[in-house]
Amino acid sequence: MGSGKGDVTVVAGVSGIVGRAVATRLIAGGGTVIGLSRTPPNPAIAGLTHVGVDLTDREAFAAALAANAANATAVVFAGRAPNPDPAVEADRNLAMLRHVVEGVEAAGAPLAHVHLVHGCKWYGSHLGAYPTPAEEDDARAEVRNFYYDQQDYAVARTEAGASWSWSALRPHVLTGFSLGYPHNLIGVLAAMGTIRRERGQKLSFPGTEKCFFSLTQVTDLGLLVDAILWCMATPAAQNEAYNVICADYFRFCDVWHDIADFFEIQPAEVKTQTLGEAMIGAEGMWLGLAKREGLIEPDLARIANWGYGDTNFRIWWDDMASNAKIRRAGFETPERVITSRSAILGALQAYRDAKVIP
Repeated sequence: MGSGKGDVTVVAGVSGIVGRAVATRLIAGGGTVIGLSRTPPNPAIAGLTHVGVDLTDREAFAAALAANAANATAVVFAGRAPNPDPAVEADRNLAMLRHVVEGVEAAGAPLAHVHLVHGCKWYGSHLGAYPTPAEEDDARAEVRNFYYDQQDYAVARTEAGASWSWSALRPHVLTGFSLGYPHNLIGVLAAMGTIRRERGQKLSFPGTEKCFFSLTQVTDLGLLVDAILWCMATPAAQNEAYNVICADYFRFCDVWHDIADFFEIQPAEVKTQTLGEAMIGAEGMWLGLAKREGLIEPDLARIANWGYGDTNFRIWWDDMASNAKIRRAGFETPERVITSRSAILGALQAYRDAKVIP
């Protein structure tokens, strides 16, 4: 179904955190990856065949795929075109998926599987409190959501006799390494902790008290890639959607001291302020720090999106999704039982190992 050695996989959104991780794993396993994005991944991915294309441009996209995707057996759709209007966002992202899938089909490829990377916004996790722990067959939120449109498209196509099966995963906030990706909370923590240490400050929590003490969850990036490849290769997972999160839930108040220890500074309690205010002047300081420590990324904006951090640090409701369905289907193995604490600290260590932070 398109995840083994010698297979050809089209990864849409290859410059993003998920697309990059999937492409890197597939190439390391001997697969061939055709990566689609408007700009090439930065840093580059060794062995990747990159096709620079706007997924919303159907004609240009069809021509690009005709020349590159004739042997593709699978599609991993990890692209997204955000828009503040949910209806516009849904229409645009559905069109992008159709352009990819139908472009691969038009190229005459032996397409066998299409995987959709979604998330817990399926349950309205971005809108406010919702029934927890969320399960895959819960009622949809009463707002337009491109996840619904994309999955409905996949269901309709397979029921109409398409040559391929589909699967979808619903992770939550990802813990993993990336640069230039705006929705990475670990990048925010990595930069914030480093700056606080450089300034001789304690690590206070910049969000709200309700967020500090609420239950939440994360998805380890490596765990998500494992689950994507498992879905693509497992017959029982075809035409199914699964939540995939770490093995436990946590509160920021219970891991905050561990995060402070990582940076070798003192933890502090809640001090609610926007990170934009707290980090005034940090860009210039980061340039000097990068030069002094030999760091690989002098542009602080490619590491941390303060606005994304502010949004996550102000969620007052519990975020909890059930892992029961994917466990029952056979995905869970001992090495895939990853705690939230280890996922967060492991991702921070990846930034240090890559010389993004000292």
